[in-house]
Amino acid sequence: METTTFTAILDVSIPVLLLILVGALLRNRSVIDDSFIASGSRFVFAVGMPTLLFFSMLGATPSNLMSWQMPLFFAAGILLTFVFAWWLSGRAKVPEYERGVFIQIAFRGNTGVFSLALVVNMFGDEGVVIGGVLASITSVMFNVLAEIALSRYQKDHTISHKALFSTIVRNPMIVGVVAGIVVNLIGLPIPSQVVTAGKYLGSVTLPLALLCIGGSLATSRFILSRHISLAIAVKVLISPVLLTSLAAALGFSQHEQLYLFLFFGAPVAASAYVISVAHGSDGKETANAIATSTLIGSLVIVFIAPVLLAVL
Repeated sequence: METTTFTAILDVSIPVLLLILVGALLRNRSVIDDSFIASGSRFVFAVGMPTLLFFSMLGATPSNLMSWQMPLFFAAGILLTFVFAWWLSGRAKVPEYERGVFIQIAFRGNTGVFSLALVVNMFGDEGVVIGGVLASITSVMFNVLAEIALSRYQKDHTISHKALFSTIVRNPMIVGVVAGIVVNLIGLPIPSQVVTAGKYLGSVTLPLALLCIGGSLATSRFILSRHISLAIAVKVLISPVLLTSLAAALGFSQHEQLYLFLFFGAPVAASAYVISVAHGSDGKETANAIATSTLIGSLVIVFIAPVLLAVL
């Protein structure tokens, strides 16, 4: 089982890592620049990913592909990681001005691109549907929990519930998943030409997203404080290992455990940088954490996940 799992993960992770590497090489060669990376990332978030999720939901029934316990456990795992990171920030004596960033780095992962790319490569349409549901859960929880953590340690700042609610309901990924489910429920017919065009558009999403990740890594500095290094360890190693082990103990299948590991172990999300800057941080440590966690997280998924699943 260990060899089979290792081979399966290697088969889907290597193409993902190669595209990231290509993005870094293209940025170093100035074939793509920061403007391309910024606009490409916006396209992926606002257009490509919602389109991919919407058309993948057509004709699909998430409840037939996964039990309700799986997304519930996933949401509980995110909350547990958040609480643990908050507690750990105190125990590790993280300076107060850095605690919000520490907590966010420890629990906020790039599930909407990195994890989704892996499960789509591994499971095809099933991966898009299940991954889309899990990514939508994180879109809501990450925004709410990050706002709570960062606002708690920012002077003279209060949480704007109205702005937070608006951000969540307007999140393109959530809109794509919900719209696809609604269209399924009401049986709205969509011309085959539109479906084909939509799938063409969605098919460019993940390659473009991975190239942009690689391009952003090419200009990143991998210099981290001791506390931020600890937060990364929580994000890409401690959390996925402990929560996947708990899932196994609770009776989740190895198939479900693999999904959970890939989503719990996602590297720090690029959106963490945006919200950190918005809350008064200079963003440098968060940007470095995104780059470092992407490299380390990739290695953890390739080498640790197969061993863990074999043991469990």
